Amino acid sequence: MAEKNANTNNGFQQVFVELKEYVRLQTDYLQVSLIEKLTKLFAKVIFALVAFFLMLGTFFYLMFALANALEPTLGFVASYSIVAAIFLVLFVIALLFRKRLFVTPILKMMVEIFYDETKEEGKQDNENDATTL
Repeated sequence: MAEKNANTNNGFQQVFVELKEYVRLQTDYLQVSLIEKLTKLFAKVIFALVAFFLMLGTFFYLMFALANALEPTLGFVASYSIVAAIFLVLFVIALLFRKRLFVTPILKMMVEIFYDETKEEGKQDNENDATTL
């Protein structure tokens, strides 16, 4: 009886050790997965910021070029007023369509990064399960 009790106790200890190892491996996997996804998110944000500021600078210089081109015909004040009105119209458009222009694309990018890869991993697991049957 004592030998059977020792074997059972030994079996529980082995299961507990394997369970601890499984939890440790899952934690490590989650950390690596989170780091990978955050790195992708950070890279996309940095790229978007660089592209935004480059386009902003380009647009800024184009607006000055427009103002200088209009200046001989309309005058200094009128040409810069027209450029200011263009900026104001663009601001109102961005304000009116902020959800479509900013919120929805950011949300889609976050879902792509954090959800779709997990979904693809699930598909691969299901395909692997199907091939083993």
